[in-house]
Amino acid sequence: MNTMSLLPLPKVPMAPVTSPNIPKGSEWGYQIKWDGVRTLARLDGNGGVELFSKRVEPRNTTFPEIVDLLSPLRVGPCILDGEIVYFDGTRPNFQRSRLGVQKRSGNDDLLFVMFDMLNDNGEDLRSFPFRDRYSRLAAKFPEKSPRLFVTDLFDDGQSLWEWLIEREWEGLISKRLDSPYSEGKGHKDWFKKRKEVRIVADVVGVKLRDGLVSSLVLQYENKYIGHVSGLDNASKKLLLQFMHDHPGDCPFPSLSQGMKKSDVVWLAVHFPCRVTALEFTDTGLLRQPKLLGFGAGGGEV
Repeated sequence: MNTMSLLPLPKVPMAPVTSPNIPKGSEWGYQIKWDGVRTLARLDGNGGVELFSKRVEPRNTTFPEIVDLLSPLRVGPCILDGEIVYFDGTRPNFQRSRLGVQKRSGNDDLLFVMFDMLNDNGEDLRSFPFRDRYSRLAAKFPEKSPRLFVTDLFDDGQSLWEWLIEREWEGLISKRLDSPYSEGKGHKDWFKKRKEVRIVADVVGVKLRDGLVSSLVLQYENKYIGHVSGLDNASKKLLLQFMHDHPGDCPFPSLSQGMKKSDVVWLAVHFPCRVTALEFTDTGLLRQPKLLGFGAGGGEV
């Protein structure tokens, strides 16, 4: 019988819920939030490796270097939960790790950081408390190699958060130590707190409502990232004149149905604005963006 078939996968991995707070108490443990590509790895114990995305889609051809990294392991059949990460020497760099989504030659700079284990030698661990799953994972991989290791578990969330923010890392995950492995976000056991996103985006369009300026359509790294409001009346008046003076074309190859139905005036002349947000969503959009000001620095709105 195929060993892999004895190791059932979740429909979706367990996902942390965004929260502005770090829960406190002895029932909580804390881990670094590695900024990379969420990945499940199923090993048959004899060199067979299957990688899956957070949508549980096959990813062996996307990350052949991670398959090569895991194939020599002889730790028995198991399912590992972790993150494929590009470490730039200072911090994990998500934009670089996303290159793995595109077809390219192997990159031996990618790491696989493990934080949970769903199955160990055919034993389904998902109903076990997180502390037990983590202990078994740490015992299975006691050594930290440069490209393959189990991330640490801390008992002081606030100190870890301060360490991460000082070094401009992404954030932390708080995990209830007695929690089972629950699929998706239908739980109150894992929470993520991210540092605030601050970027300089390009304004490429003006969104109208009832003929009046409503919000700014944003582009970042040549991609649509959403729109931001928060304009005062003086700014709206200036933008109304600016869009009439500089009408242009949509810079994006495709738009969502919602954007297609929106009343947008595209601009021939783009200009920068400073924006903050809670995070980038899985689809690449800013979550709860706020306008800080125009230009790369200086005057606030």
